[in-house]
Amino acid sequence: MNSIFLKSLSNVRRQTPFKRDHGFGMAEVLLAASAGVVLISASTLALRSTGSLINKMHTKAGLQQNTTSGKRLMRSEIERSLHLLIRSNEKPKDHLLHTDITHKDYQASLKQCKDLAEISGQVFNPVFGVRMAELNQPVYYGLSLSSNARGYALQRCGAVMHQDGRYNETEKQSLAMVIDDIGIIRCASDQPECTIDPKNEKTSLSEIASNAKFYFSDDKTPIRTSREPAIRLMTDENRKLIRFIDPTTEKDKIETSFLKIDSVNKEITTQPFYFIAYARADKRDDQNQADGEVLNGLFFRNVSSKRMRFLVDGSGSMSACILWGSGYGNRRIFWSGRYYFWSQRSCALTRMESLQHELISLLQELPNDTQISLRSFSSPGYQNHRIWKNSVSSLVQIGSNGTRDSAIAFVNTLDDGYPYRWGGTAPWEGLDEAFADHNTDTLYFLSDGEPNYDRNRGRWTTADHDTTADYYSGLNNNREIGLKVNSTALGLQSNWMQSLAGKTTGDYLHIDKKYVMSASN
Repeated sequence: MNSIFLKSLSNVRRQTPFKRDHGFGMAEVLLAASAGVVLISASTLALRSTGSLINKMHTKAGLQQNTTSGKRLMRSEIERSLHLLIRSNEKPKDHLLHTDITHKDYQASLKQCKDLAEISGQVFNPVFGVRMAELNQPVYYGLSLSSNARGYALQRCGAVMHQDGRYNETEKQSLAMVIDDIGIIRCASDQPECTIDPKNEKTSLSEIASNAKFYFSDDKTPIRTSREPAIRLMTDENRKLIRFIDPTTEKDKIETSFLKIDSVNKEITTQPFYFIAYARADKRDDQNQADGEVLNGLFFRNVSSKRMRFLVDGSGSMSACILWGSGYGNRRIFWSGRYYFWSQRSCALTRMESLQHELISLLQELPNDTQISLRSFSSPGYQNHRIWKNSVSSLVQIGSNGTRDSAIAFVNTLDDGYPYRWGGTAPWEGLDEAFADHNTDTLYFLSDGEPNYDRNRGRWTTADHDTTADYYSGLNNNREIGLKVNSTALGLQSNWMQSLAGKTTGDYLHIDKKYVMSASN
């Protein structure tokens, strides 16, 4: 057998040409080199794309984090103030003279702010001020240039504020950056390829910042055009509200004031800037949140959970105007408390708009590892009876890629269309869902009216108040960890929502116009 195998092997060797291996030939070397170049180029391109994406994500996260502290400070000072100071294009009425930023009583402190800016080679163009009872002089917020001089910024000028929240007026006024990287309006599309008006290209940003007009006409500052700052402000007839709105016309794609960073490689990172605050003369200390600390807001208090649901009213009654303006604009439809009506009177803020701003501000500040669900309730089959698609099956982590932006986009859709298509008040599906989810430990439940019917689709009466609260609180007996319900009633006192919060160890808030505007002139 061995001899046959060896003979066969010998025959194979004789029949198969074999050359001694002295290395690769030129053709093989060139082929291998070409393949290597292709692979290296592809890898480099992939790394560059990945690196660019990572850098953009870091830039966006940094932009968001840096802005959060500034927004908290600005909101805190507005809310602890008696009223705002603004510049109007018309002479203020007698009862609003104290809100005129050009009043002689404020000129000395304003000049100090401008002098401070000039000494440091900066611009300070006053946008608005706040008047606080505990300070002799107002605090001002003014337009300046961003830290990289490629955009705009908001600076604060006023009494020195220490870390514990106390002011020191014995020291000189301080000038500090509050909101950096305010965007530049490029054009209607706000895209790199859009056409910029050549007349504005020769004007420096410093000159534009100095000359930008911030007078209020019909309670709004002027619409912004190319190369101007991407912010526009709105107030109410009593000069209690500051709200950042769309800086351009309604015909373009821009919908909000925004921050923007233009890098040297022409990459653009844009972040919508949502902000609203009321002068309420009540102090609220909002410090940077770490694990275990509490976030507070007007509608949502004691936000510390990492596994929570938001169940908010999307019914047509949320279109009720809570703060009217002094001017007139486009016709809009509102809820009167009994019926819908059309009006051209300027509404500075509706219940829905207030909810949207409060919820969006909270979503922007939640830690990345927080798990949430969002649901709006109205009447089944109507526009606003729906759940955020990301949280249909379970809670989702807010910090995962694109999740926070998706949640904000969902909240922004709640005021789409006509209010009479939003629906009525039927929270039962959302409440049932929350108590059935044993992974959720906290529910934020907000409504502005009594339910249209009870849990069994019968007539809602006062007898349902305690029985409904007892039913849901009793479901906690079947849970390892009880669900805490923090309820917020808008516009009316809700006994059953108060009872539900109390029986689940949650907080109850009753918010009406008096609560929102607790300070008088």
